[in-house]
Amino acid sequence: DAFLQQGFAETSTSVIARRAGVTKSLIHHHFGSKQNLWKEVKVRRFSEYAERQQTMLEQSTPDADLLRGSLELYFRFLQRTPQVVRLMAWMYLEGDDDCGDLDRAVLKKGVETISAAQAGGQLRDDVDPRYLLFSFLFLAQHWFQSRDHLCRDLEIEGPVEDRDEEYFDNMLKIFFEGVLPR
Repeated sequence: DAFLQQGFAETSTSVIARRAGVTKSLIHHHFGSKQNLWKEVKVRRFSEYAERQQTMLEQSTPDADLLRGSLELYFRFLQRTPQVVRLMAWMYLEGDDDCGDLDRAVLKKGVETISAAQAGGQLRDDVDPRYLLFSFLFLAQHWFQSRDHLCRDLEIEGPVEDRDEEYFDNMLKIFFEGVLPR
């Protein structure tokens, strides 16, 4: 919670220890440093999604349906865990792009899967699979980072949480009309 509220740089080990009801030395005993604790927080928050996504990528045929399912898995994960959205925002603000080996493994497998779907004629092959993946991730992530502001500024009425499904449906339409084979 301390990292989520203040980010890594502004959160002291003393604050973490006080909020957790433990001593600083106990934190250092278990994690070695504030940096290692920060890495463990990120890995624990991200591992649920990463493991499910990795399994989906390994056990499914590389096609548009897998991409759609992957997008929905990520969207629902962010929807259920708003603290992860905040954690990622702090990571980007502080120039920290390390979420451990889980992140790299899922990204690598995602690019490989998109490439295989392109080679099989299931997705457009004139789009770099890395940028396709990047677009896929940030369409979902940016919604949860900005939906309050966007709904207000664009005068979308009703509770913003009620707009998640409407956005998701529109996001799928926009995304897939641009990636399906011509």
